[in-house]
Amino acid sequence: MNIAIFPGSFSPVHIGHLMLAETALLQFNLDKIVFILSPNPPNKLNQNNSLSLEHRIKLLDIALKTNKNFKLDLRELDRDISYTIFSLKEIQAEYKVKKIKMILGLDSFLSLSTWHCIDEIKDICEFLVAKRPNYQPEAETKEKSLNNLGFNWAWLNNLPLPISSSLIRQLKAEKAAYRYLLPAEVYEAYAKAD
Repeated sequence: MNIAIFPGSFSPVHIGHLMLAETALLQFNLDKIVFILSPNPPNKLNQNNSLSLEHRIKLLDIALKTNKNFKLDLRELDRDISYTIFSLKEIQAEYKVKKIKMILGLDSFLSLSTWHCIDEIKDICEFLVAKRPNYQPEAETKEKSLNNLGFNWAWLNNLPLPISSSLIRQLKAEKAAYRYLLPAEVYEAYAKAD
């Protein structure tokens, strides 16, 4: 089975996330994309997340139900800190696969050398890297150094959309327009969320 994981806090899930997943699905002929809800990733421990875990799960359920190749995975909910290596090893055993693809943004890709157990992750994963708007020249230098460290990765042929969960939360707080940054049913549920 050709699978990819897509870890994230998804607060809320938006069309940018879904477009990345669909792009990876088609570009790499994937059978399944497992969205791993990471409520406490080490790189976001000090960030204020105004959207409850319950609402994030509900919004993900709504967003993913329209694609039979997308699956929500909640295994990280019981962990104090969401270290990717633990989920990777479990998914590897569960699906009986040696290699797993991981979808991540350029910012996360460039920080891989700081991840917990990165050498083990590097042996298990091929990283599918999403281009971001305003790609920075200094990122190229870091990218080359990651190549030299033996990371197996490929660019996603994605359309870099200037959308983020934090932007959507900000727009909602400001009572500004954000409706079309979310799938319609997700918007309806998110607009009612506290």
